[in-house]
Amino acid sequence: MSKLYTPAQTVAKSVLIASAAVTLSLIGAKQLGILQSVELGAYDQMLRLRPDETPDSRLLIVGITEGDIQRLKQWPISDRKIAEILQKLDKMQPRAIGLDVLRDVPLGDGREELTKVLQKSDRIIGVCLVTNGSAETPGTPPAPGLPKKRNGYADFGIDPGGVLRRALLFMKPPTIEINSSVEKHICNDDSHVIASFNFLLALRYLEAQGITARTESDQSLWLGKTKITQLGSNDGAYKNVDVRGYQILINYRSRRQVAKQVTLTDVLEGKIDPNLVKDKIVLIGYTTETAKDFFYTPYSAGQDKDQLMFGIVAHAQVVSQILSAVLDDRPLFWFWPKWVEILWISGWSIVGGTLAWRMTHRTHLALAFVATLGVCFTISFGIFMLGGWIPVATPVVALILTGGAIVFNKAGYGKVISAGVKIAFDVVINQTKREEEVKAITETDFFKELQQKKEILKNPKKPPSQQDTAEPQEIVAAEEVSQNAESQSEDYFTQLQQRAQAQKQRGAIDLLSTNSQTDIPVDAHNSNSPAETLPDDKLSQMQAKARQRRERRDAAKRIEDQKSHDLPEKED
Repeated sequence: MSKLYTPAQTVAKSVLIASAAVTLSLIGAKQLGILQSVELGAYDQMLRLRPDETPDSRLLIVGITEGDIQRLKQWPISDRKIAEILQKLDKMQPRAIGLDVLRDVPLGDGREELTKVLQKSDRIIGVCLVTNGSAETPGTPPAPGLPKKRNGYADFGIDPGGVLRRALLFMKPPTIEINSSVEKHICNDDSHVIASFNFLLALRYLEAQGITARTESDQSLWLGKTKITQLGSNDGAYKNVDVRGYQILINYRSRRQVAKQVTLTDVLEGKIDPNLVKDKIVLIGYTTETAKDFFYTPYSAGQDKDQLMFGIVAHAQVVSQILSAVLDDRPLFWFWPKWVEILWISGWSIVGGTLAWRMTHRTHLALAFVATLGVCFTISFGIFMLGGWIPVATPVVALILTGGAIVFNKAGYGKVISAGVKIAFDVVINQTKREEEVKAITETDFFKELQQKKEILKNPKKPPSQQDTAEPQEIVAAEEVSQNAESQSEDYFTQLQQRAQAQKQRGAIDLLSTNSQTDIPVDAHNSNSPAETLPDDKLSQMQAKARQRRERRDAAKRIEDQKSHDLPEKED
């Protein structure tokens, strides 16, 4: 058991250490907002993968299209035409009519007619635009004739990148500049809270069914038995997002058709079924890019066309979301507590580290990682379908990083890198020590004296001094000594040659003397005897042979020199 326990303990220790390091790093990056864009991208992708729901039968959109503008020969649509369409729709008895068309100033003729229609009907909800607190953008007031309780703002909360993901149900307008001379209206008066255009339309529909809005002591909003959860500044993937007022995430119903849609001309010409209007919410607004009333949404990514969602359609999405949450139990988005998110990320990090430690075959490991990532995304998407927005990209990154760290450590690269770092530190330390030693040497008097002598030798034109005269004398003496050494070596070589020749002569004489003792008697006192003349002849022969050999060598050397002289010189 001890043999099995020790490796298992080592594995667990390595995986847990790597998982803790990766998890803490990712949580820190998430707190800094580094992973916000990645998680928002994952949110958008899951929203696109989710199947579209059927159009909401409680809504009807009357779109003012480019074709309507061309047929009516009006831009913008005049007050008279707006009054006419409101009268026709009011006769069909809808629960509410939402007019998402700004009428703060007269447009064309029929201003009085429009004012009378707005005052007479209690079904019409108008719009205004909220100020941002500056005198240059004081907001847009509502159409005249509508009471304050039937006016809502048309503003949305826009995320970085211009994507529409959040809706503001009610808010208090920002405080406008003190010395501003702009006219006060409902959308720039910070003395009271106002509701959004879409929230007022939903409330009007629910009130007919006996459902009213209320707030609890914790400032939460309730519509009947349904709690509308407020979005926090750090919920989901957000980090310090502007959540002034009461905001929710938009739970889009469909990318294509949130509700039945007709044109302005269809209404004016009486071509629509009254049953599409009776007891329904009718929303009127521009559905042409000419009006510049559109937004980018999570559905816009990767689309060649239909990238934009018109403002009136975006309002219909929010109205449908509120009605579906209260009447159909359609879930609103909810979020995990932070400690649960940390456990979720850490768990997938441990899974990645364990897989990397247990599996050695690269192909099997890659397939296991792909399968595990698929499981992680499937679970996240399943929770998203139930209304939960949990981290998706962060656990995937944790799984990959921890697995990569374990593989890296198993391959021994970690030890190599640590050894390399240690060597690098040693080199730096040794280099520092050497620099200190060199500095100590260069500060000595001896080194300074050597530097002075160096400068003197580099500049011979300087006036002669005692050191200047002394050093050339030493150099001349050295040259004389070298010349004497060369001449002595030449004399010594000549003496060696003479000694060698004398040695050869003595050897020849000794040989002849030996022969004469055995064969021929020698008379030492007679200089004319054969014993005296024979050695001379032998010696002469030997000298002649030696001379011939030297001549042959000299001739061969001259031939070689001549050949080398005749060869062409190599080009540089």
